[in-house]
Amino acid sequence: MKRAKRHPFKKILRQRLALHFDNQSTAAEVPSENQFRRWAWQAVKQQYRRAEISVVLLDEEEARACNRDYRGKDYATNVLSFALDEGETLPALSDGLHGDLVICPQVVLKEAAEQGKTPEQHYAHLTVHGVLHLMGYDHIEETEAEEMEALETELLHQLAYPDPYK
Repeated sequence: MKRAKRHPFKKILRQRLALHFDNQSTAAEVPSENQFRRWAWQAVKQQYRRAEISVVLLDEEEARACNRDYRGKDYATNVLSFALDEGETLPALSDGLHGDLVICPQVVLKEAAEQGKTPEQHYAHLTVHGVLHLMGYDHIEETEAEEMEALETELLHQLAYPDPYK
């Protein structure tokens, strides 16, 4: 039996983006590791030669504890971003982007329904949004928010998803 050839792009992608996926959630249906990899890659590929990102899915109680412990906000949020080199210079990490995303599927599903989006569209948006936070983008100031939202919209359009803010 002849084996199908692997596309060389997948090997290059895995060399440039190490994505670690850990589903600790009890949510029945969540995107695959490959979907998260595709979304994260879209955000980082133009600006970084290499990236190492962990995506952890947590249920509401655990996500709430993370948000409370790290941000001082006592509720479960959709995505939390933790840049490994945030606020410091770490020479060993200077070759690329390194960070963690914590995503709460229950919040994602609730928001998707409220916003009239598919869960896939919302997961894609929040993954891109979280990775942009790892890259230093923010939305505290209005001008920063406009820049970040425009970039999110562009990246999601490239992935064939609609504008997440419409």
